[in-house]
Parts: sequence; structure tokens; C-alpha cells
Amino acid sequence: MDLTASPPVKRARRRSLTHFEDEDITGIRAVLSDEFDRDIELVKAHSCQLETKQQLQAVIQELSQKLPHFQHLKRVHDRSVLICPSSDVESSETLEQYLQRFAFSEHVLRALCQGVRVVDVPGRMPRLRAQYEKTLRHWPCKFHPNHYSESLRNGSNFSSEQRRIHKRMAQLLVRLSRDVNSDRPVGICVDPRRPSVVAIAGGGEFRSPHEHCSMLLVDHVARTQQGGAIETDLTFAEDPKAGDTTLRGIPTVYYDYLSKDEEYKDLQFGAETRRSDEAQHQQQAQGADNLVKFGPYLCTGYDVYLLQEPCLMCSMALVHSRAKRVFFLRSSENGALATRFQLHTVRELNHHYEVFQFTTKDAELT
Repeated sequence: MDLTASPPVKRARRRSLTHFEDEDITGIRAVLSDEFDRDIELVKAHSCQLETKQQLQAVIQELSQKLPHFQHLKRVHDRSVLICPSSDVESSETLEQYLQRFAFSEHVLRALCQGVRVVDVPGRMPRLRAQYEKTLRHWPCKFHPNHYSESLRNGSNFSSEQRRIHKRMAQLLVRLSRDVNSDRPVGICVDPRRPSVVAIAGGGEFRSPHEHCSMLLVDHVARTQQGGAIETDLTFAEDPKAGDTTLRGIPTVYYDYLSKDEEYKDLQFGAETRRSDEAQHQQQAQGADNLVKFGPYLCTGYDVYLLQEPCLMCSMALVHSRAKRVFFLRSSENGALATRFQLHTVRELNHHYEVFQFTTKDAELT
């Protein structure tokens, strides 16, 4: 055995979540639908080659009426015309037999059956310019640039000041969990207009799913609006004697911790109270948005910061409470926003919030 040999290099070990430090937070990334990341799938389509440009108007007119396919594509490329998805034509029939079902005029039918070939075309409309540029290699696609979607994808949607505020909330989650809630999940709800901390909740040893951190946080927000349904032994901060805000959503243990910390002296606390009918009417006359007109309804217009990615039930609770944006730090095995699936991208939901995950140094260690 060679005692002079250098010891083997050890791989860096991932630190446990318990020992996660707030200074490890490096950035924010948007959690987007897979449609933004996946290459657009190609599908087979029948096309024809028109002999003259004079045929074009009559062919396109009948095609748009009788075979209105490919709404996301340009129907014509040079003199090539898309007819139908190849999957629509049964293997036992010819294209001409298929088209005869739709009673095309004789001269259009003859034109559609000239120079027939099968081509690859994009199966859906691109969401980003990079996807659009790839589709051009196959067939021209309709594309309407969405600058906000592009900014979400490339990370330029937040200003440097906004990033500073979001990162501060993430660091606060870590500290509240470590110093106040025994390394268990914590959630913070913020009114981004002020900005002001509306509610704080800490998950414990869950006796039921209704006591998950996100569920408790929504309930604490409801307390600021004369609601709340979950029984608790917690005491909550007292409201200021004057003003239009309430601290009923912030447990005393968290409020006292933050009030005594010099680093958080500038942090604003409190939820806006509901306005009187007269004040609501005045705001309506000014054409303001719902949050400004009526005051808050649960989490309408609010940002939700979570230490842990929420489960399906908690994610749906945030949908029903109308959260504006959800930020989380740590992934969960049963997470419903990024890990298992992306609930916020389901189109059938009647409300959608944006989702962001904080990036960390720890995620780079293996």
C-alpha cells in the first residue's frame, strides 16, 4: 500500500434540506408548460403541387370550407398546398377517393390530385420564436410573438429590484423555518403592490392534509378578511390602532421574531381591509382593477412564497383562492407544480397563476 499517495477526491455531497442556508439562493426560474420546452412534434400531411397560380383562389376557397385543417399553418407554400392530415386518409383508399366524400368541384378535385406528396408539418403553433424558427425548416407556420412569454423563458421578466425582493422572501422562508418552525415548511403571502406581508403560516406534524402549510396560509389570509375555518391555538398579532390594514393573518410568534430583527425593520406588515360600499363605488368609477376596486378576495393579486413545492390539494387550494404568483424553494416528491405535473398549465382550470422556483447552489451539487 502506497502511504504517500494522495487521498481519492470525494464527490461533493448534497446537503440535507434541514441544513439549507439562505445565502445559497441564486436566482429564479419560471416553471412553464412543456409546450415551451419541447420541440414541436411533426405530423404527416398530404399536399399537392398546383400547376398554375390561377388555380390557387378556387382551391383555397373550397379547401377552407370543406377541409378546414391546419389553422396554425400557412395553407400555401410556393405553389404547394396542404390538403389534409395523412392520418385522415384510410389505407384502403386513395386521396382522390377520400376527397370525393366532400363533393369538391371537378376542376378543384383535379388540381388537388396533381403532384401529390406526403410532407412533415408542425403539429401545433409555436409558443416561442426559437420554436418558430425550427418550424420554418419544414413548413411555414403562423406565429404571434408574445414578448412576456419570451421574457419568462429567458429570465428577463423581473427587474433587478423585483429579483431582490423575491430573493429576500425566499431567504426569509429559510430563516423562519430554521429559527421559528423547527425546520418545517413555512409559507408567506405578500401583497406585491405595497409590498406588505399579509400572512405567514408554518406547517407542523400534519394530522390531516388540511393542515399542510399552503392550506394554513390560505386560511390565515382568510382571517384578514373576517374569515378562516381552521381551529388553532395560535395567537395572532394585534392590529394597529389606526390605519387601513390588519395583522390578523400573522401569528404572533412570527411577527415578534421579525419585529425584533434589525434586518427586517423596513419590512411592511398587514393586509388591506375591505373597503366600504362608498369607497368601492368611487374606485369603480375610476376604472381600476378588481383588487384595487374591491379590496382583496382571499389571495387575489397576492404573491405566495412557499418553502416546499405544494401537493395537488394545496395547489388546487391556491387556484381556488385566486393567487397571482406562486414561488417555491424546494421540490417535493408529490409536488404538483413541477415534479409530478404542472397543475397551473391545465387549460380547463378557471384560474391560472404563474409559478417560479428559486434556484440554488445546492441544486448543482451531486
